[in-house]
Amino acid sequence: GALRCDARGLSAAMLGGSPLRCSGVIDPSTFHISRMSVDSTVDFVLSHSERIEWQKHVYLQVACLHTDRRGRRLIRVHTLQLPVTSSLSNVFRYTEIDAVTNVLIKQAAVAALAGNGNFKEKMTKSCVDMLHAYRVNCASMTSAGQLILPESLKLLPLYVGAIRKMPAFRSGSEVRADERLSALIRVLGLPMSLTAPLVYPRVYTMLPLPERAGNRTDVGDNVHMPPTIACYSDKMAMDRLYLIDSGYFMRLYIKEDVCSDTLLEVFGVARPEDVAEALNKPEEDLSEAALRILAIVWQIRRERTRLPWQSLSVVTVGTPEESKLLATICEDRVAGEMNYVDFLCHVHKMVQNKAD
Repeated sequence: GALRCDARGLSAAMLGGSPLRCSGVIDPSTFHISRMSVDSTVDFVLSHSERIEWQKHVYLQVACLHTDRRGRRLIRVHTLQLPVTSSLSNVFRYTEIDAVTNVLIKQAAVAALAGNGNFKEKMTKSCVDMLHAYRVNCASMTSAGQLILPESLKLLPLYVGAIRKMPAFRSGSEVRADERLSALIRVLGLPMSLTAPLVYPRVYTMLPLPERAGNRTDVGDNVHMPPTIACYSDKMAMDRLYLIDSGYFMRLYIKEDVCSDTLLEVFGVARPEDVAEALNKPEEDLSEAALRILAIVWQIRRERTRLPWQSLSVVTVGTPEESKLLATICEDRVAGEMNYVDFLCHVHKMVQNKAD
């Protein structure tokens, strides 16, 4: 595949965080890979060495030469028109957080695979540089003691802090080498649509269910979804059930104070460890609440039809699976990394120091 730009001085500076390029190919605008799915994402980082603001638009074109399952040689071409601006405020206004996060996480994965131990600090520095550029160029009149975030990048410190805690980027012996390598490879092929849920898992309250959650809407087979809560242990009540969606897996988390009467009413079993087996019963043997929970699970799966099948597992208190689950609660303090509030204050301090 290859990328080309029509504007003079605008070119691909690097293939952003993706090891798709062959060792003999030095052109950063080209990539080679043995297999791609329809959801694969290739990231390019562009640079411009000449002034281009006299142009109203620039055009980018990506061509991908491939062989389909029937052995036919085909070419797929994508052409994109982008507006040109000389205003940094417009640049920040139209920045897409998932695209930025996708580039940052893949750059971190490539650095980790290359044995570069300071990839976390480089990623944090990238976050600080962006926020500092916004403060200096777009919000210079605000108080120096206030952290100002552009609307489009309000989640950037949250996502960067969460990436630092992912199994792919943890040091030490708590994550096995094969698990870490598998997680890194998964990140390298991360589709854009899975970026946000993989970095910041969605947490849904399953019991008690809101009135409409799990019931059919008037659109196809869709059902109403329950609201999400912050991915933070302090937000989880001890007497509830939560569905945690990481993009690749779903886990039904039964907290310690869920009473046996509730489990009996919903799943027909009194012990948390029997819930997984109860969910495998025929639909006619399940309660209305259990059917609504499964309908929500299927809704999430339908929304990612072309992506890997999302398995559902039941997690109970005091099991090894709970420890793995709690390590994905990304606003907590995990693996020696700061919780979200502390990390946000740390980023704010770095931005202030850079401004001084």
